[in-house]
Amino acid sequence: MRILIDPSSVHCLNLGDVAMLQVTVRRFRKFWPDAEILVFSETPELLGFYCPTAKLVRPLGRHAYYNTAGMLTRLGRRFKMPFYSELDVTWRHRRPGLAEQLVASRAGSDARAELRQFIELVKSCDLVVASGAGQITTAFGSHSTLILNTMQMAMDHGIPTAVLGQGVGPIEDPCLWARAGKVLPRVNQINIRETITGPKLLDSLGVPRERVFVTGDDAIETVYTHRQPSMGDCIGVNLRVSWYSDIKSDMLDSLKRPLQSAACEVGAPLVAVPISRHPDEDDSGICHVLFDGYDNVAEPAHDLTLVEGMIEEVGRCRVMITTSYHGGVFALAQGIPVVAWLKSKYFAAKLYGLANQFGVGCEVVTLEEKDWEARLKSAILSAWRACGELRPRLLESARLQLAASETAYDRLCHMLDKTEPLSTEASAAISPADCS
Repeated sequence: MRILIDPSSVHCLNLGDVAMLQVTVRRFRKFWPDAEILVFSETPELLGFYCPTAKLVRPLGRHAYYNTAGMLTRLGRRFKMPFYSELDVTWRHRRPGLAEQLVASRAGSDARAELRQFIELVKSCDLVVASGAGQITTAFGSHSTLILNTMQMAMDHGIPTAVLGQGVGPIEDPCLWARAGKVLPRVNQINIRETITGPKLLDSLGVPRERVFVTGDDAIETVYTHRQPSMGDCIGVNLRVSWYSDIKSDMLDSLKRPLQSAACEVGAPLVAVPISRHPDEDDSGICHVLFDGYDNVAEPAHDLTLVEGMIEEVGRCRVMITTSYHGGVFALAQGIPVVAWLKSKYFAAKLYGLANQFGVGCEVVTLEEKDWEARLKSAILSAWRACGELRPRLLESARLQLAASETAYDRLCHMLDKTEPLSTEASAAISPADCS
């Protein structure tokens, strides 16, 4: 068995991405102990650290294949004309030899060799999957397109494909919409994280309902397993300052006022929860600014480079305040209520979906409301007071989502082995056709 995994990040610098990838590798390894599991990555040291049984595949050949002289793709995106971007993919898939010659003339023989290795690798696989992500969306359109292109190449060679633990949408770019509409209806199985936007979007793309399963986030497995036995006494904080969060550094002074005011009122230490360590969006640096002037800041008590360490750090908290999706998952799945502060459509789709999955314990505050400072403080205080009541309900929701995710993986693996799943009734129960 040879499995190629397309992860949400090729850098392993976001612990949410890492957590989802680890679960995918672990579950496939459990079902196929001798499988060769390959992962696209640009950081061999980090991939080896987090997923030691996986083998690295550098994405250079794929980039060369699809992006070299991509004039038609750029034209299609610029003028919102999918015909041109689709034509760019079509001719490369139909004439790979011509694509090789083009790459060799533009980027040299080494790039041509990488391209050839990429094509041969995909053709040699027994399964190609995209592991958990909030990826198929306009915010990350270029990478989403590469994932969909790889899926199409695999399917064109009769290789099964799956999309696992995905937050799908929003898709506002016509070229990405066309790509998704051509590829996703042919994917063997699609596991999505929520029921608000995902099922409707996939319906509109023509994806058959019987191939779609609502599983929650794959990282819930690790969080639930490492949940803390009792509630903490801190307030966890994550804020993502980036182009896709639409939150800029000049907002930090106004953001820290309600945060510090609420923490002071309940006498809670503040704890930094830096999910991302990307240099251009380092969550820990942002927390230093938010905490400035507050005299009760807790030092890290766990190794924050480890998924398990980050989960245990969140477990010190009674309430979690977060922009990042996985800041919410790491809290909710161990019974800790969340207040989500957000501004962008990208995070709105993810965090409203997360709140709906758990049903209770996740209050979303948008930073464009006129009274958002007052609402933010009020939401923090309400979550603090209600945490004891919310905890058992959140843990039960996490347990049910974990069961759904395990069942969906079980179905996929048995389908590939051409054997009957262990729980066909449970598989039917997690179809979005039964969700509202």
